[in-house]
Amino acid sequence: DDKVEALYGKELDAYFAHHGIDYTKSIVSGNEVDKDIRNVEGILVTLKKIGQGRHEPLLVVGGGVVADIAGFAAALYSRNTPYVMLCTSIVAGIDAGPSPRVCCNGFDYKNLYGAYHPPVLTITDRSFWKTLHPGWLRHGVAEIIKMAVMKDLSLFKLMEEWGAKCVETKFGTEGESVDDPAFQDVCDLIVGKAMEGYVRSEYGNLWETHQCRPHAYGHTWSPGYELPSGMLHGHAVGTCMGFGAYLALKADFITETEMHRTLKVISDCELCLWHPIMEDGAAVWRSQVAMIEKRGGNLCAPLPRPLGSSGYLNDLAEDELLSDLQAYKELCLTYPRGGRGVEEHCVDVG
Repeated sequence: DDKVEALYGKELDAYFAHHGIDYTKSIVSGNEVDKDIRNVEGILVTLKKIGQGRHEPLLVVGGGVVADIAGFAAALYSRNTPYVMLCTSIVAGIDAGPSPRVCCNGFDYKNLYGAYHPPVLTITDRSFWKTLHPGWLRHGVAEIIKMAVMKDLSLFKLMEEWGAKCVETKFGTEGESVDDPAFQDVCDLIVGKAMEGYVRSEYGNLWETHQCRPHAYGHTWSPGYELPSGMLHGHAVGTCMGFGAYLALKADFITETEMHRTLKVISDCELCLWHPIMEDGAAVWRSQVAMIEKRGGNLCAPLPRPLGSSGYLNDLAEDELLSDLQAYKELCLTYPRGGRGVEEHCVDVG
């Protein structure tokens, strides 16, 4: 990851030199805009030039984008090249890093191309998060919230109590929180619970033989408008999680109190509940149509049923979707910042 190289490149060089290990370093962009097939191909060309052996693992160091494209390249190279994932962001550490799904974007749609190729080892170390731009850290919290809402009520309660402080202190890596052992334990517990929930969900359905996937909460409508909006992934997921919570209330999956608890956690972590791009109801509908195609003819939208457990919505007509979007917008306007996120666009964080 080019950003990791700037921050930790010399330390990585020193580590391998100390242990007498020869290695070849290849730097790739970790920006969402560069998560495309051309950059996957660039990694493949590099692997060929250095004579990468299929018996020796790559070491992938970086955030979610690099985890996805490098893992995809490893899946393609010699059909099955092993790799170790050292995660340096929340998105990588909770989601993309341990995920068996590797991918890249295409035709302005998220993760259109991909394969199933899990790392042989994933390492998540939140000490790396100290050097994350606050906006990059904040958007990664969405991956924790989705698992809390769909899989673990105890994790949700932890995020209700500690989520805002986790964002403020970069999960205990800054300020006085560094010397607060109780809060350090809370941070470890939150990260551990989120990872456990994600891995259990993913590896219980490793090849996506069915589409009842709780970890896809927040990923039903947003993939169609995330890239055109310029939103960071976590903020786009936040809008979709919030809308999903509203739909869960309408479907009698959750109570009104549970819906507001969900929206409040998203808002308290300074994530986006509503974005103006959602005003284009036709575009959101097209996103739903594309998702139904991707999911084999079913919407199968993961929603809480009840809070902390998983349910699925399979029918939502176009006229219902359009009216629900407007009602949801009015609801979001009652929240801080009118439902908008802090540093919600990629350009806001560099």
